Amino acid sequence: MQWSQWLQGGPFLEVSFLLELKEKKKETIQEVISNLLKVRNRIEIYDKNVDEIVDFFDRGYPFDEEDPQSNYMHSLRLRLYVYLSRKRKATLQIEMVSSNAIMVNFWFYGSNLDDMEWDQIGIKNEEIIDFTNFLKELYFIYEYKIGGIAIEENVISLFGLDGVYPNECYRYENISHNRFLQESYSFIDIIWNEKYKKLSQVPYNHKRLDNDGILINISIFDE
Repeated sequence: MQWSQWLQGGPFLEVSFLLELKEKKKETIQEVISNLLKVRNRIEIYDKNVDEIVDFFDRGYPFDEEDPQSNYMHSLRLRLYVYLSRKRKATLQIEMVSSNAIMVNFWFYGSNLDDMEWDQIGIKNEEIIDFTNFLKELYFIYEYKIGGIAIEENVISLFGLDGVYPNECYRYENISHNRFLQESYSFIDIIWNEKYKKLSQVPYNHKRLDNDGILINISIFDE
């Protein structure tokens, strides 16, 4: 099955988070992928050539092949099945967004209508809790700095910047709790790791989690 035949149309619901890049790129990505087995929601990797895909991420490729000064992109995608209350197709996207940060992003078909032609099930309003629980489970496994759920948005938008990545403006330490509380209107839920900054005033419904996490409900799912 070709990439173009895996997830079709849209909109897409994205469950994403930001991790610090401490080790070598390849070892970091291998750890991210191996830790998928620890997630209580069963995750199956559809692709068989995972090692080749990780090697491609490690090598990278120029953004502009004709420009010798072009930034190198380090990016991969894996096709997955994620078992929430129902088995769903997903795409795992991993992007190196700066020299010390990577974004991990799970894409799901986000319409509330099923698309039987492409074997894509929609999301009923009562099923959004499945994705909130998935975001929480990912936090307990990866203890990321910030993660979120949104339609057609990922956590990089919470930097409040317009630049393309990779770019050092997206360094791990640059994401601000003050900014994301102001720029998060398009998100459904956000988890912030209070190990980096304790939040005393949160203008949304919120709940503190184990391991210094705080789950913030920004808006309702309405597709």
